[in-house]
Amino acid sequence: MAYNDYGAFVYCNGERRRDKEDAPLIDTEEDYSQMASGSKIYANLIALQNKSSDDFEFSWLEHIHHGIMGDGPIRVLCHKQGLPEIYDLSSDKPEQVKYCPEDTDPYEYGIINYEYKGYTFNFRAEKPYVAYMEEPNGTWWRCEYDYGFGAGFEDN
Repeated sequence: MAYNDYGAFVYCNGERRRDKEDAPLIDTEEDYSQMASGSKIYANLIALQNKSSDDFEFSWLEHIHHGIMGDGPIRVLCHKQGLPEIYDLSSDKPEQVKYCPEDTDPYEYGIINYEYKGYTFNFRAEKPYVAYMEEPNGTWWRCEYDYGFGAGFEDN
């Protein structure tokens, strides 16, 4: 759910995926899925601090984010009230997929539709923010994220 007032609810084919809430984009050695919502971020920060990586981009992907959509090589990172980030993990170095200009204002973008490698994406700047992803095999994901989804808030 989240470690403060921001968070997400993630669903895969209509089923809640709590393991994708407060989770890192890339798979790590640490398993945060059984930890209490408010403890995950601190355990994650300690684990990252103990690593000696100087690669900020890579550690950003290991950092816990509010909602992650996808189990395969294409994943979407949802954080606070920003635009979702699409990542292609099919090579050794994860690559961010650019689907809109860098200076796009997340509060003004309305609805964005995008297609990449057979995956379709629909991002909506609503309250709450909603991101959808459909995989080529028909698996679909939904992530609702925003302020007011944090620890102590209930799922609707």
